[in-house]
Amino acid sequence: MKTELKLKIKRSFLDNYKRELHLHPDFIRFEDKDLVNNGFTSFKTDDIKEFCYGITLYQYRIVFGREYQIQIKNFEDKILKIKFTSYFGIKKFKVHELYSEIIGSIWDLYFKEKTLSFIEDFKSGKSFYIGDVNVNPEGVIITVSKLLKQEKKIIVWNDVGIRKYTTYVSVYSKENPLDFNRGYSYQKDWNTFVLYNVINTIIANKNIKND
Repeated sequence: MKTELKLKIKRSFLDNYKRELHLHPDFIRFEDKDLVNNGFTSFKTDDIKEFCYGITLYQYRIVFGREYQIQIKNFEDKILKIKFTSYFGIKKFKVHELYSEIIGSIWDLYFKEKTLSFIEDFKSGKSFYIGDVNVNPEGVIITVSKLLKQEKKIIVWNDVGIRKYTTYVSVYSKENPLDFNRGYSYQKDWNTFVLYNVINTIIANKNIKND
């Protein structure tokens, strides 16, 4: 059962106003603007397309601040931005728990079913995009850098490798990983976590060794 989440978020220690975030099975709503009459951005669940997230570190010799960023895009390319900060270690663990809780709820409410839908589309023989990656019955098509240009490269399923790291996911050719690979950032690329789960599930269903 999907569970809604209601939170009050203080974006920084300079911002005394606590902003309302409401994650509901039918919509997402966040008070991300500074307007008196309507400071909210809202998306219906069916309109939600992609998300990305990450932590930006502020440092000078040592890390003195962290900005937690979560962005959600709808099919009209409008973006709802959730951002908050922690400085000088103040409530660092509590803020990180908040960040993890929000991401977990966003995944459960809006993107778990989208991921399952992609997997069903693949089983039906359909081709689709996750971010800029084309997933199709033959394999995956990624963009790789070649000297001064970029080119599309198809990696057939028996050759597809995928690996998850702290800040990014790597998709690569197992036969030639040096030449044919691409990293996708959780923070800068849309739906990277969806991409990982879809490709990893397809590989597992095909009984392909992912190494």
